[in-house]
Amino acid sequence: MRLLFSAAFSLLATVSNLLASDLTITSKVTGKGALAKDGSQVQLFSPSRMRVNSAGSKSDTMVDYEHEVMYTIDHGKKLVTRMAFKDLQEAMQAMEDQAAGMPEMITKMMFGDVSEVSVEQLGPDTVLDRPCRKVRITLGKMVQELSVDPSLQFPVKDYAKAMGMLNRMPGQMGILFKRVYQETARLKGVPLRTRVTGIMGTDMTTEATAISTAPIPASAWILPADYAVKDGGKEMRDGLKGKR
Repeated sequence: MRLLFSAAFSLLATVSNLLASDLTITSKVTGKGALAKDGSQVQLFSPSRMRVNSAGSKSDTMVDYEHEVMYTIDHGKKLVTRMAFKDLQEAMQAMEDQAAGMPEMITKMMFGDVSEVSVEQLGPDTVLDRPCRKVRITLGKMVQELSVDPSLQFPVKDYAKAMGMLNRMPGQMGILFKRVYQETARLKGVPLRTRVTGIMGTDMTTEATAISTAPIPASAWILPADYAVKDGGKEMRDGLKGKR
């Protein structure tokens, strides 16, 4: 579960539904909290795939939308965990069923009232000498401040829908992530600076240090040949069966 939440957190980004050329964003990540890992980060976007390489956590996440599968690459353990979208959805449904009896008061204490959302326009900003619009989105206890470059576009079609499905979580946390992708998809542009606060003690900032729209080489999508591969979907299903 922690693995999925960490992957979801690292993939939080503003999106648009328009097609564009490949996009690579190199960023610096700083902050505090259980999910914050200082270090460099490289995000690679193509029309059918996405990859986030995180030096701070020594792990990468790759999403293949065409084949509906996610890979988490742990460089410390030399391990690739494969998770099909279908398996993820089934596992999350089982977790939602198990969490159905959890008092709403407890989940609200953790995440706040995620039915409440506000979007504030904070005015102009500049990142890498590029004009941006600064926006604050508040969802429950989570606050995102994004400096969005409207001249850039993400190449993944219907990214918000795909990410909402991929990062489905049980209970209030699931509602939170769904609303995040819905709201950020409306901003039309690419965030070059993102600060996330207010949830699980996190205060994390991701700021772009370089941007490229050059074609991404095919080698960027190749999994390490010498790493072990495990079926994360099967592991999750077996774990949930043991709790029944």
